Amino acid sequence: MRRHLITSSVAGALKNPDAKTVCLVVEQQDTLQAAAIASALPGGTGVIVGLRVRDDESGNSTSLDRQAIARRLFERLREYLQSLDVCFVQATCDIKEPPTELIAAGMQHLADLQYLSAEAAAMTDTPSPQLTFIDATAISESELEELTRQTYIDTRDCPSMNQYRSAAETLASYRAMPQHDPSAWRIAQLDGVSIGCVLTLPFVDSSALELTYMGIVPSARGHRWGASLVAEAGRIARQRALQTVNLGVDRNNDPAQSVYERFGFTAFFGEAVWGRRIDQDLPPSDTQPES
Repeated sequence: MRRHLITSSVAGALKNPDAKTVCLVVEQQDTLQAAAIASALPGGTGVIVGLRVRDDESGNSTSLDRQAIARRLFERLREYLQSLDVCFVQATCDIKEPPTELIAAGMQHLADLQYLSAEAAAMTDTPSPQLTFIDATAISESELEELTRQTYIDTRDCPSMNQYRSAAETLASYRAMPQHDPSAWRIAQLDGVSIGCVLTLPFVDSSALELTYMGIVPSARGHRWGASLVAEAGRIARQRALQTVNLGVDRNNDPAQSVYERFGFTAFFGEAVWGRRIDQDLPPSDTQPES
């Protein structure tokens, strides 16, 4: 699964005309010792697809210091990404075994995600009659940004991310995806007032809809309207004849997971998200790589 995700990320970056991707390698005596791949996306976000230092045949680190070389690689990535106005970079890895390289690069653990999937045809719950859903194109960009910002307040879904990216930056990164379709974004309204959003990405080739983000403003929480937002995602998928709805949820967000279970979502993969700002220097290290 991890190999598939990395390959898919690289393929997606190469297909995205707005993405800027770089691959750096380290060689010692004509032997590849380390490699790093990263992409810059709109909205000031960068993604490290891979950052690994090779083990030797015995399973030990190479003669070069593993942490030192990881730091050197990251610094080169950082120079490239900063030249493209990236201020925040993130990476994903196995939950139980975070790579030493990410730690050496000064990355911080932000969340553990659980990926869930459900059959769109089975997501037939009726949304609350109190809510109406309109296309996000019906409101201004500034209104959408403000609504999304408010849904971030006291969120239980990856709350650590909010210190790194604004709502505007997050929305820009969503729009940069090749699958972005403005008509697949919905706004939930109560008596004509916007109180929530449902942001999705249609993956037509795989017949799947990704529920990228949904949220409700603090003043409208506590009415079990989260289920109505999930039901709307199912309706979007069925409108497009997509078979499944996929999403990622913070493993510590028990209320959200309960709602997803009600709609028949089941887990198929988990990973950890790490990140850091790159407009801040790395802490000093006792071990410095040789030039």
